[in-house]
Amino acid sequence: MSERPIQLLARRQLDRRLDAIREASQLLDQPRGGWIVALRRALGMTQAHLADRMAVSRQAISQLEKREADGSVTLKALEQAAVALGGRLVYAVVPDRPLTDTLEEQALNVAARMTGSVRHTMRLEDQEPSSDLDQRTRDLAQELLASPARLWSMPHGG
Repeated sequence: MSERPIQLLARRQLDRRLDAIREASQLLDQPRGGWIVALRRALGMTQAHLADRMAVSRQAISQLEKREADGSVTLKALEQAAVALGGRLVYAVVPDRPLTDTLEEQALNVAARMTGSVRHTMRLEDQEPSSDLDQRTRDLAQELLASPARLWSMPHGG
């Protein structure tokens, strides 16, 4: 079953949104000590003030700030703190490169594995793999891209 145009359009739209986030991501590096501490201090709030706004103890705020700094904080806790600080939590998983690039690389890897036995046999017979085989690998990769789900169900490895 081939990829539907709506799936392709959705991926392209998501890629455009992710491109914008990737461009801005260097601005989003966590401040030393974490966002909660930075925002709380910038607003002139003590841990006790934030604790009152969140209806928790000052010790709970101290633990929350430590968990954010060491990476063990939950999204729910961050969201609650964000609201108490007059903001909102923004969360995204941002691939390092466009989704299309990742899919194309995966398709070429899978196609190369699928044509690998032919390459191996040719080498055993002291033949150089032909440009026809290289073209067939690229063509197979394009066919695989028509159904991206197939790319991830192939055995991994080489």
